[in-house]
Amino acid sequence: MKISILGAGAMGCMAAGFLVKRHDVTLVDIWKEHIDAINKNGLRVRFQGEETTVHPKATTDPNEAKDADLVIVFVKSTQTAEALEKNRVLLGPHTLVLSLQNGYGNDQDIMKFAPKDNIIMGTTDRAASVLGPGFVNNSGGRYIHIGPLGEDMSGAEKVAAAFRECGLDTSVCDNKHVTEMIWDKLIINCANNALVALLDINTPLLLEEHLSDSFKMLLGESVKVARACGLPFEESVYVDKNIALLKSLSKEARTSMWQDVNKKRRTEIDRMNGAIVKLGREKGVPTPCSELVVHLIHAIENKYV
Repeated sequence: MKISILGAGAMGCMAAGFLVKRHDVTLVDIWKEHIDAINKNGLRVRFQGEETTVHPKATTDPNEAKDADLVIVFVKSTQTAEALEKNRVLLGPHTLVLSLQNGYGNDQDIMKFAPKDNIIMGTTDRAASVLGPGFVNNSGGRYIHIGPLGEDMSGAEKVAAAFRECGLDTSVCDNKHVTEMIWDKLIINCANNALVALLDINTPLLLEEHLSDSFKMLLGESVKVARACGLPFEESVYVDKNIALLKSLSKEARTSMWQDVNKKRRTEIDRMNGAIVKLGREKGVPTPCSELVVHLIHAIENKYV
């Protein structure tokens, strides 16, 4: 497949590191130093203490990656609409668009630029971080789940097959389960992402006493809001799921929000815990822990120089 990855951050590069084994992959990003490093020296990927170098294409000019068979959107959820507007040339009439982003509302943004039948939504527990220009760390994770927004399953099945042949364990659900899938990732993100940023710790440390109580409080609020929105979720299931995730990560894993705060970038907090707060108000579900986390992250952002 001809694959364009919109957003060459940690997760975009993680995906490129796998997919370039079998496919024509181009990373598209505005970070010129990073793009130049990839083109000059290849993309260095560290995983479980070992480093490999792969050679995807990389560009700041979307015209060099236009009319792809598949566009994978990996920009921050708050930047989805703007990024697709500036990179419309990537999308041909038959281009599939896959979102593996964090946050809530990406599907609505993407539908402004691509027909519903061409859009695939996905979630993953894989984690990664950028160590420097042209250098990323793959922190682990196990799964990718994807599903179409429309009725046709063929596009999602094709993408899943392409991922699997590159070593990415990928499953497919129908469009009836896509909403559940998006909420599934949102709940886990709301439990972990901001806490790691606020406490400046490695993600697996959330398993420790008191920290685990904190993520359980945030997780519980998210599940209550999800249930108010008609989703059949159980808090105990998500506690077990999050514990399993935290145990599977490498010791040095950090969340995407920690990376944003560390680099003094605006975070996705309003598309994560902020979405829980907003929906909670609409459904009459109190979310005081989530609201506190949102205020604290914004307070940090306001101190950026």
